[in-house]
Amino acid sequence: MPTLEPPATYPCHSGGVDPTDALPRELLLRIFSYLSSFDLLRLSAVSRSWYDICYDGSLWHTIDGTQYYTRLSSAQLTRLITRSGKYVKDLNLRGCIYLDIFESLGIAKSLSNLLFISLEGCRKFDHNALTQLIKNNASLTHADFSSLMTLTNASCFTISSSCPNLVSLDVSWCPYCDANGLIDILRSCKYLRDLRISGCKGVEDESFMRELHNSARHIRRLSMASCTSLTDESMRVFVTGSRDRIPVDPVTRRPHIMPTKIQYLNLSYCILLTSQTLSDLAHAVPDLYELELSGIPAVLDDGFNALIPTTPNLTYLDCEECSQLSDSTLNAISRADCSRALRHGHFSFCENLTDEGVTNLLKSCPALKNLELDNTRVTDEVISVAVQVTRERVGKVLDTLQRLVDRGEYGAPQAEDLTGVIMRLATYDCPNLTWQSTLNIMRRNEERVLFNRRPIASRKRPIPMQDSTDAAEHPRVSQADTVLFPTGFIQLKCSYDHQKIIDGHLQFLLMGDFDTAIQLEREFAEYCSGDPDHEFLRYAQLAVRPNLLVGNLPALLNRGGDGPTTGQNNNGSNNFTLGNIMRSRRRHRRGPILSQVLDAPPGDDLIGDDEGTVLHHRRRGSFAGCVIM
Repeated sequence: MPTLEPPATYPCHSGGVDPTDALPRELLLRIFSYLSSFDLLRLSAVSRSWYDICYDGSLWHTIDGTQYYTRLSSAQLTRLITRSGKYVKDLNLRGCIYLDIFESLGIAKSLSNLLFISLEGCRKFDHNALTQLIKNNASLTHADFSSLMTLTNASCFTISSSCPNLVSLDVSWCPYCDANGLIDILRSCKYLRDLRISGCKGVEDESFMRELHNSARHIRRLSMASCTSLTDESMRVFVTGSRDRIPVDPVTRRPHIMPTKIQYLNLSYCILLTSQTLSDLAHAVPDLYELELSGIPAVLDDGFNALIPTTPNLTYLDCEECSQLSDSTLNAISRADCSRALRHGHFSFCENLTDEGVTNLLKSCPALKNLELDNTRVTDEVISVAVQVTRERVGKVLDTLQRLVDRGEYGAPQAEDLTGVIMRLATYDCPNLTWQSTLNIMRRNEERVLFNRRPIASRKRPIPMQDSTDAAEHPRVSQADTVLFPTGFIQLKCSYDHQKIIDGHLQFLLMGDFDTAIQLEREFAEYCSGDPDHEFLRYAQLAVRPNLLVGNLPALLNRGGDGPTTGQNNNGSNNFTLGNIMRSRRRHRRGPILSQVLDAPPGDDLIGDDEGTVLHHRRRGSFAGCVIM
């Protein structure tokens, strides 16, 4: 069979001819279109012809400067944008703080077909360049100007007159933009669906709130977080259009108000608001999906009791730092229609919450996936209920899958929610929780069930074998018919003392290494409980937190087990913390797996969470001038 031999020399080796020059430019552009933006920038240094191709505007419909602005100089980024010119439709310069006046003017002159733009944190972007950029792009639909120092009320007037098709606008934390400029935008932009004005001044003005009330018919997402001057009277104008008291129907006892289309509402850290605002919002936001009210200390249970029953589609509720809330609010959620839809609940620093309200919430919300309860009074009972609730959920899902497989309608179980994290709990700084709650989560995550992955018609059935003839006619069930199927995992954000252990245990399970995970759990249980005859149990009375029994171990570890110790510092106070154990280099009563997990570098990220940041990266309020680097 003949073989193809490579040529002795290539055209590029003789005379310096580039073989790609023989290809049509359209074909080269099509090939290069499959490369990432950063790869195009790197390949532009190969040759002059490749430089021209890599900087062809047809390859740069989207320019995301956040991916490579740290590797490009301001001149290179400006040249890229100006060469792409009219082809660019999506421009993201978030955090590009090095753009000066002249470069921003060059960018503004070259762009004319933008649909999406983000200039968040571009502190040196010139005011005249911003005005020209807005005027040149009349088709702009999404604009993010948050934390932009050069955005003024005059810029808002330019937006209102030049961008009538605007759908989304973010002017949060712009110090020179207030409600007077936003009024023009509300009057002119009739397609506006998403408005974010966090930190803006003057929003309590009655004329602005009346315009916002008129625009509430088409606005879907509204963020007024950290508008510290916002009052209950202003919110009443937003709901009804006036400061008058809301009339109530004498028969139905429902207020006479026009329902809005708002699906997302953020009033976090509007510290002057009270429960009256929540009562006024009742029946005004029936389509509400997400509600953020963190950092409002004056909100009480009666406000939630009035609002929650009127929001049947609520999936996200943030009440962090609402210190006056109690179990009454959680019970109202459990009884309301939204209990079937609620997926995320944040009740951190609500110190009056107890086991009763939290357990009712867990039992009544079958779709709940994220629950933050740090700095509350919950105990191990809440963890036990969470374990039982997830076990019941998984059982229902597996029963449904098994029925589908038995009927031959489902080839194999492909439920991703059973092979990953199905619930996330945050319970750090809860003084009533013990190490047994951590152990309970670890043992729950190790559970697996047998699953028949073949339909009944093709499944081999077990028949009692009497002799060799029966054995030949009725073979036993093949082990390939059943598989050990995971039952989902609970991700726990607990005290710092146990966090590295619980994360390492979950990492082993996500990798499918159940044997190592079980070994780690057993070593952790032995490490925490100890032998009955071990002398560290006699020092439990000296612990600052008796519920953390292992808090007494540092005294034994530091003295190597020789003789008794008082376990007190110079001030006479106890100084037993498990954090000292984690930092100790001794291997006293540690198994091999436990030692590896405890000694892992603190920078190692054990678990990748695509939902972000609900637990490992806590959401906080934004501040003016913050730049993502």
